[in-house]
Amino acid sequence: MKFGNDLGFLPLTGTELHCLRGCAQGQSDQEIGAELELTAGEVASVLNVVMLKLRVPNRLAGLAKAGRLGLFDNIDV
Repeated sequence: MKFGNDLGFLPLTGTELHCLRGCAQGQSDQEIGAELELTAGEVASVLNVVMLKLRVPNRLAGLAKAGRLGLFDNIDV
């Protein structure tokens, strides 16, 4: 059984991408949550899942990997 995909990470949901992009744009968890009608704690949980899916230890590494993978293409970061 193969884990993940050829890109080296599990696919992200729309909410996960929104949270990751907000983080990349310097938004706080509270600001991102206000856009998505989530609490800051829920945003933090979503971002923790993103880091697991990207197979990185923290947000900084996650942002770097997301950039390398082109997950921020077509947005202003």
